[in-house]
Amino acid sequence: MNTIYKRFSVSSYYLLILCLFSIFGACKKEYEDYPYADILSFTVKDANGEPVKAVIDEKNLIIYWPSGQAVPDHITPNIVVSERASISPASGQRVAFEETTKFVVTAQNGTTKTYLIKKVINQPLLKINISSGVLVYNTKNFVNRGSNINVTGDNIIAYKEQTKAFLVNIANNTEREVAIETITPIALSVTVDNTVPDGIYQLKIVSGLRSVVLERSFGVANGRPTITPVELSAIKLTLKLGEEFVLTGANRIELINKFSIRNVANKQIYDLMIKEIKTGQLILKVPDNLPTGNYDLYSYDYPAGEYYAAGRISDYFDDAITITN
Repeated sequence: MNTIYKRFSVSSYYLLILCLFSIFGACKKEYEDYPYADILSFTVKDANGEPVKAVIDEKNLIIYWPSGQAVPDHITPNIVVSERASISPASGQRVAFEETTKFVVTAQNGTTKTYLIKKVINQPLLKINISSGVLVYNTKNFVNRGSNINVTGDNIIAYKEQTKAFLVNIANNTEREVAIETITPIALSVTVDNTVPDGIYQLKIVSGLRSVVLERSFGVANGRPTITPVELSAIKLTLKLGEEFVLTGANRIELINKFSIRNVANKQIYDLMIKEIKTGQLILKVPDNLPTGNYDLYSYDYPAGEYYAAGRISDYFDDAITITN
C-alpha cells in the first residue's frame, strides 16, 4: 500500500513539472515583442489645407504634390505606424520637404525600417516660345536694350513670386535675372533693361519647378541713335547766324554724324556744323552763310552698327525754327 502511494506521488510530481513548463512556454510566446516596423499612413496638407496622402512602398513615401501650387520647403506630416512601434522624426514634427529627409520606424523588438520622401510634382511641362521682341539684322538675332521679349505658350504659373526670367550669357553660362512686366497662364513679357551688358544670350524661364532655356539666342544692342521730340524741343525757336547751341540726347546722340534743317521758302536742306561731340551731346553751329528765314523740318544721319544699317531720320519740328542775322 505504501509502495503504491509513493510511485503515484513521484509520477504525479513529474507530470506537474511538465505541465508547468508547458504553461510557462505558452505564456512566453503570447507576450513576445512585436516585430512590425511599417508606416501605415503618411498625410500632409497642401497649400489650400487639403490632405495629401503619400503612396507608401517598402522604402519610399511618395507624395504627389498638386499642380499649380507652390511647393513648400517644410511639411508637418501626420503619421500612423505599426502597433507598438515608434518613429523618428515623430508624427506632427516639422521636417524639410526634401528627398534626403528620412523616417526611421523602430518595432517593439528593436527591428528598424527606413523610409525616404520622394516628391512627385503634378506640374505639367512648361511649353513656351518667343513670339516677338527678338529682331533680325544680317541673319543676326538681337534685342534692343529697353525693349521687351514676348513669350507665349502653356502652363505658365501666373504669379511673379513663382515665375522668374533670366538671361543666360552663352560665353560664360552666367545668369542675370530680368524683370517680368506682365504675366498670364499663356504669356509673359520680359524687359531687357539698359544695364544688360553686351553679349549673346538665351532666355530662361523658371515657373514653379519647371524650367526652359529657349533655344533661340540673341545679342543685346542699344539700337540706332535717336533724338526724341522732347529733346528737340529744347532747341531755341530763334537762332542767329554763327550761333552755337547744345543738343542733348539720351539715345547715343553722339553717334549722329550729320544734322540738317529745311528752309520753308526754298525747300532746300542745309547742314548745321557739328562743332563738338560728347557722350550724350552734340554741339551744333548755325553756318554764317545759312539763308535766314523759317525752317520746319529736321533730319539726322547715323552710321551702321552691328545690328542696324546706316540711315537717316526726318521729321517736322513742333514749331518752326527761325534763323536771323
